[in-house]
Amino acid sequence: MKKSLLFLSVAAVAILFVAACNKTNQRTKRLIKGGEWTVTELSVDGVNEAELPKWEISDCDPYEAVCIGKWENEEGGHADFAWQFNNEGTQFIVSHQAEEHEHEGEHDHASEEAAEQAFHFSGTYEVLEYSKTKMKFSSTTTEGYAAQTAVIVIEKK
Repeated sequence: MKKSLLFLSVAAVAILFVAACNKTNQRTKRLIKGGEWTVTELSVDGVNEAELPKWEISDCDPYEAVCIGKWENEEGGHADFAWQFNNEGTQFIVSHQAEEHEHEGEHDHASEEAAEQAFHFSGTYEVLEYSKTKMKFSSTTTEGYAAQTAVIVIEKK
């Protein structure tokens, strides 16, 4: 009886772990499938940014490498950011990835603006909405807006 109970307990924990990984993995795969996402809201305490970027998401395996996206603005500037879903897909992390000489080239000022925006909105977000074509994230712990509510809404282009 004790062996059966132990086996059932271990099996239940394993199923919960696999289900949690699958939900995180499912959300990761959905974001990757989109390729390009338009940021339709990038706000702090309800005030939307004047310039909204788009995100170019590359294919990745979150178990093998860090997933990287491009934060692109209208002027042609871009900045790299790492992203991932965590906590059974209920959290989304954005982390600006600065590289040495990141802003050299023909779009220096535009890339500096993209990098600054990506940095300020870096943080851990709660996933508020999640579908094939739209995702909404909210955070009060971003790099540039601590204790304020930052919201990112992305839509499949």
